[in-house]
Amino acid sequence: MNWARESAATIVCEEKGTTLRDIVQGIMDGAETTGEIMALLGVESTDKGADQIPEIMDVFVPVVNAWKSGGCGGGCAGCGGGCAVGEDG
Repeated sequence: MNWARESAATIVCEEKGTTLRDIVQGIMDGAETTGEIMALLGVESTDKGADQIPEIMDVFVPVVNAWKSGGCGGGCAGCGGGCAVGEDG
């Protein structure tokens, strides 16, 4: 799945009702590892969809860190590339 192109309302973990928005917000709030985000959101490794979280983290942690450090202006317009959001994959 191309998480960078999915709606923020996409359900990732059905058992907990965890959305992509919840995970990205957790990253914005400082979570940088799968373990941190799962603890923050109360998701267990055995919950359906939990196995997708590492892939989501791989996409969004670098993007959020670049944005926070000023290396990304957001929106991708005029971007030089280099992050998963701007890729066509």
